Amino acid sequence: MLVDRYLLREVSVPFVGVSSALLAIFLTYSVTALLAKASAGLLNPGEVAHLTFLKSIVALEVLLPVGMYLGIILGLGRLYSDSEVYALQSAGIGESRFLRPVIGFAAVIAIFIGFISTVARPWAYQQVYNLGAIAAASSELERIKAGRFYVDEDAGRAVFIQGLSDDRQELQGIFVRSRDDTGLQVVSSATGRFEPYAKKNHHKIVLKDASVYKKVDDGPNVLGQFKSLTLFLAAATPALNRHKVKAQSTFSLLNAKTPADKAEFQWRLSTSVSTLLLALAAVPLSRSLPRRGRYAKTMIALLVYALYLNFLMMAKTWVEQEKIGSIWWVPGLFALLVMAFYEPWQILIRRHKLKAQNVDH
Repeated sequence: MLVDRYLLREVSVPFVGVSSALLAIFLTYSVTALLAKASAGLLNPGEVAHLTFLKSIVALEVLLPVGMYLGIILGLGRLYSDSEVYALQSAGIGESRFLRPVIGFAAVIAIFIGFISTVARPWAYQQVYNLGAIAAASSELERIKAGRFYVDEDAGRAVFIQGLSDDRQELQGIFVRSRDDTGLQVVSSATGRFEPYAKKNHHKIVLKDASVYKKVDDGPNVLGQFKSLTLFLAAATPALNRHKVKAQSTFSLLNAKTPADKAEFQWRLSTSVSTLLLALAAVPLSRSLPRRGRYAKTMIALLVYALYLNFLMMAKTWVEQEKIGSIWWVPGLFALLVMAFYEPWQILIRRHKLKAQNVDH
């Protein structure tokens, strides 16, 4: 038990450090990207904080297994570097003895990752989608700033307002460009008045001394001048609870029929398995000669992780494209490769080589 606690401490300390560093990097990147949207008036500070929290939940699915994987490699790597492993081996404690605390530690992480993947992650994605839909719908009213272009690709419309009154109803320098099935229309005016939701699901803009240019695909172009022109613009409505695979509950994916649903369901189940496999892979990858340093195998370990993750994501894409039916061949192949580097197999390989050498002599 004393050895177990010692080994657990050696891997848990770097796990916390690496995971915290990775999470800090992710949060910095996410906040930077969201603040760029906030500066454009697309998000308010509260939504930036909320989205950052939700995205950090989603990120834990990847960050925690990586932190655990590197934490085990760094922790055991230090024992090899300081020759403590060889001292333990001289006392009859071999590499296989390391597995008990490592697997126990990884099992706790795997259970937590399983909860994130199957419960917390889809909930977080649903909140992200809903928050994004609400932000997009309200941006045309609450977030419009003077001197900026606002584009609504779904409505085929671009709006520019040079000046706004404090109540956001008196407008100066209005430019509205829209396109539909009939052609292109450009409306401009020096002044106007905005009436939100003058009709159900429509805003009203009354323009003074307006110019209208309409270019149609089939027929003559039109240019008109109007002393007063009233436009009704369709108000954006938040598309809440739309069917998005990542936001679907795991229970609803049990009887998945579409390839995308099957791929998502298999991915959620694979995260816990991958966490355990990475822990098993970290033990042989941490081996090094004395005084080579605890970071001797870090680059190799990162390469192994990158290859595994890329193959797993590639398999998920193939399932979505109906090229294959399962992603489980990737964890299965990885498990076989990991087993080949453990001591019992290594002993058999060395014995086989010795027998071959004796036969040659």
